[in-house]
Amino acid sequence: MTSESIETIGLVAGALTTLAYVPQVVKVWRSRSARDISLGMFLLMNVGIALWLVYGLLIGSPGLIAANIVTLGLTAAVLVAKLKFDRPGKIPAAETTGSTGP
Repeated sequence: MTSESIETIGLVAGALTTLAYVPQVVKVWRSRSARDISLGMFLLMNVGIALWLVYGLLIGSPGLIAANIVTLGLTAAVLVAKLKFDRPGKIPAAETTGSTGP
């Protein structure tokens, strides 16, 4: 396998795993709730992704760098939503609008 085909595999893998976060980000921001999201998991995920980004920079891998920049932005958005929308004592948006939900 050539180094170009190996890099292509890395780019495709990075794109797919990065895009996997998009539906979660959209759902959390639209619903204004991240109650079912684990704060610990997303804290660890953000640190891990930041370290993968550093690793990619150190070895000069464009695939790792690009994927982890975008993924860090997406997972950071969920983490910010978790901290912003789900403060202790805050009433969920559905309860304040009179919506009963499904």
